[in-house]
Amino acid sequence: MKKSSFFVLYFFLAAILMGVIFYFTNISHFSVNKKTVENTVTNSQPTSFKTADNVAAPAKLAGNQNNQSDKSNQSSKIDSVSSDLPAKIKINVPFTSQAPLGVWDQYHEEACEETTLVMLEYYLNQKPLSPPTAEREIQKMIAYEIKNDGDYKDTDAQQTVNLFNAFYGPPNDGKQLKVIYDFQEQDLKTYLAKGEPIIVPAAGQELGNPNFTPPGPLYHNLVLIGYDGNDIITNDPGTKHGAGYVYNIHTLYDAIHDFPGQPENIDQGRKAMIVLE
Repeated sequence: MKKSSFFVLYFFLAAILMGVIFYFTNISHFSVNKKTVENTVTNSQPTSFKTADNVAAPAKLAGNQNNQSDKSNQSSKIDSVSSDLPAKIKINVPFTSQAPLGVWDQYHEEACEETTLVMLEYYLNQKPLSPPTAEREIQKMIAYEIKNDGDYKDTDAQQTVNLFNAFYGPPNDGKQLKVIYDFQEQDLKTYLAKGEPIIVPAAGQELGNPNFTPPGPLYHNLVLIGYDGNDIITNDPGTKHGAGYVYNIHTLYDAIHDFPGQPENIDQGRKAMIVLE
């Protein structure tokens, strides 16, 4: 072989060898770069996950909001029991004091039960109640009690209902008077919201009415005719200023006691109210 041909062949083989080396070198470099890219992606995934957590966080927050919404709904349900009642109500019940003509003798001092029944009767029949008419009604009822029961003083709630039915007859609109015992404070408003007055027996001195002759009656009856928030509106026959007289519901509720047999034991009486339904 000629020397020149040998060199040509040598360079040709060298070129092929270099090409092969270059090829495998690039493949190796590419693999390294690929691994580097994969590592970079892999290492960047936590950041991506944190972002995903941040995206997921509103969903989690939404869950909390749902929980809060559930609690809010529960609260709304609880509040709706109260919000179902009107904010205020006043029933048009005619008023008279138990001494319509201003004569506070022994009969009139004890006539609060009779007077509440007179107001109730004239409310049911939608009749006006003047002082002379009220006086006549009270006197007639006291005379009826003395004749039939031998006394006119201090009747408990059920006896008061019995007196109304015996003297006036049961209400003629299909409703009846009945006594509710051991009720809760809110029940006062619940029953008033039905649109009918309530009669309650009470420890009179606990009412704190400044219009009572001190110290006030041990045992007393009054008519509840409405409420405005936590103020209970009454027709209190124990004073000539009793028309629409307002008591705080807590004060009134705490003072409510049925007659236990002796006025001095009034605090021992049960919670009782006379309702019309």
